[in-house]
Amino acid sequence: MIRKVQQRAQQIVSGFKSPADDYLEGRLDISDVLVVDPHCTFYFRMDGNAMSSYCIPDGALLVVDRSLRAIDGAIIITPLHGQLVCKSLSFSKDRIVKLTCDTGEVTLRNNDVLEVWGVVIAVCYNVLPKGLQKGRYRRVCAM
Repeated sequence: MIRKVQQRAQQIVSGFKSPADDYLEGRLDISDVLVVDPHCTFYFRMDGNAMSSYCIPDGALLVVDRSLRAIDGAIIITPLHGQLVCKSLSFSKDRIVKLTCDTGEVTLRNNDVLEVWGVVIAVCYNVLPKGLQKGRYRRVCAM
């Protein structure tokens, strides 16, 4: 769960108010952009290159929203064979569900149950050159 503390730039005034006060802005908080419902938003680290053709490389940080209903073409997190996996969801006209990634495709028929754990709403991954990925910059990600 993500908790947010609102902080705004503040200036103590004695005398006349500064004209620059009209331009004071709050601090940029990335969760304001990425998180719609903090109680339903979770982060996952991608393990492997199974979704690299979907621009989700190994080590990417996935922002997942559990409150969204998955639709055709969504990237989802779903339990499969005892573990949570990232797959692309597609539906065919015959009500057949396909879960696709680079390593293959899983087809679910009418009697099979699909449990969608959440929908991936954003992907963050490191764009630093290997020489700069040291210390606290090792796990930095970019949008």
